[in-house]
Amino acid sequence: MVNPRWVFDRKEANKAEGIVGVDEAGRGCLAGPVVAGAVILPSAFFRQARNREKTKDINDSKQFDEPKREMFYELVSKLGKEGQLFWGVGTASVEEIEEENIVGATCFAMARAMEQASIGSGGLWKPMIKVEENLFDQASAPAGWVVRVDGRPMKRLPYDHQGLVKGDTLSIAVAMASMMAKVTRDRLLRALALDYPAYDFSSNKGYGSPKHLAALKEFGPTVHHRPRFLRNILSVRSDTDQGNQQSQLSFD
Repeated sequence: MVNPRWVFDRKEANKAEGIVGVDEAGRGCLAGPVVAGAVILPSAFFRQARNREKTKDINDSKQFDEPKREMFYELVSKLGKEGQLFWGVGTASVEEIEEENIVGATCFAMARAMEQASIGSGGLWKPMIKVEENLFDQASAPAGWVVRVDGRPMKRLPYDHQGLVKGDTLSIAVAMASMMAKVTRDRLLRALALDYPAYDFSSNKGYGSPKHLAALKEFGPTVHHRPRFLRNILSVRSDTDQGNQQSQLSFD
């Protein structure tokens, strides 16, 4: 069976130079950076039957367990080494999340991922600075490339793009970007877990699991925790119960 996300992108790629997909991981976590992925699929990618076969099972990264995501990450990496596609990742630090809020920091990470993917492509695709008239005119996408970001358009992302709600389940380029972002971030959090075992980062990847929340209560935050995301946990009114505390957390 042909991957419906392949079919979705191929329709656009047939009349364009290619598809660029962008997605993020870790936007709702309590700790660690936010990471974005960008994947460039030239129109020639869709003319290779073997590419269609190899990517037939790729979907939103949240649909798979960790070993399966790692397998798809390696697949995309291999296709990149073969020159079939180009990809990049970008991060925004805890400090940037604090200074710019999570939306601004996510846009930083996405812009960096797009720039890295462009460099990897040797300039085959270059992110174009968004101009005012392009904000509401999707037909003006430059250079014949379709650039899709998962979710609604990001006003603070400086590069021309289209928003695609649930894009990681609709577009194979966005699904690949989701995979690269998620696996990259998971690896970062597993590395942090070696230095901070009490917080169980290797399991929860920075989300507010019971063990993570218990460690915060006992030991307080590390330098890798996001102050903006902890204010409702660590500075709680006396009349707020534990259930209400957790309901104030932000999750993906």
